[in-house]
Amino acid sequence: MRLIAVANHKGGVGKSTTVINVAAALASLGHRVLVVDTDAQGHTSLGLNIQTSNKQTLAELLCSEHVSVSDVVQRTAVKRLDIIPSDLSLAIAEVKLSTMPAKEYRLRTKFKGIEDFPYDFVIFDCAPTFGTITMNVFTVAHEIVLPIQLGYFSLEGVNTFIDTIQFVNKTIGSLVNHTIAINGVLITAYDTRTKLAREILVTVQDIFKDTLFKTAIPQNIKINEAQSHGKTIFEYDATCKGAVAYMSLAQEIIERDIHEQYKQDAKKSKEKAISR
Repeated sequence: MRLIAVANHKGGVGKSTTVINVAAALASLGHRVLVVDTDAQGHTSLGLNIQTSNKQTLAELLCSEHVSVSDVVQRTAVKRLDIIPSDLSLAIAEVKLSTMPAKEYRLRTKFKGIEDFPYDFVIFDCAPTFGTITMNVFTVAHEIVLPIQLGYFSLEGVNTFIDTIQFVNKTIGSLVNHTIAINGVLITAYDTRTKLAREILVTVQDIFKDTLFKTAIPQNIKINEAQSHGKTIFEYDATCKGAVAYMSLAQEIIERDIHEQYKQDAKKSKEKAISR
């Protein structure tokens, strides 16, 4: 099972859109996928046409001792794709969490045994902040997909994001022997018609090199139209440029299994320790 966080502390870079459509692409390829909406705006839940009224959500999972993962999972209209939804109640839950002991590990505790669930991928849609709930995600997921756009401010924040990941691994993650790493950087709303965008693209390629996904998500009105109808791009128009790009991205993610490398490294470390 691979646990992937789609995260960037800058808003408006296509995190929720990426979660929805990568998850749908993976499901269409035969994988069982669980999406976890950890943003109080609930855009991923809305984009998958999920209702939270009179339903238990991530807020209840985090704050109630008696609520388990299976209690909050909902099926979506997409075959093999489930979701733990969120709504504005998650903002209240984050305030409650701030008063709880081991607040950064609540999700990790609840997800203990998640490997026994029938999922190949768990994909977290993170809020554009480094709040308590995002820290919870970073102690569960092993890899990050980092969406960025070809704009000056988007690029400026990347160093801060990387510094924060290193801080989390060193301080919070070290207490539970957990690390998270950036698997790939994804360019969204790709459009190089302006000189500035082309210059930033060169800079991004120079900085991230092989970490940059080969796939870039183009500006495509069909993607926005699909979300407004509560559908994935594959349900709305499976032949458009956006759908082709997200399918290509899903295939790249499958190939970039850094979690498998993580497990192999951990196994080698354990064997080395035993041999001593």
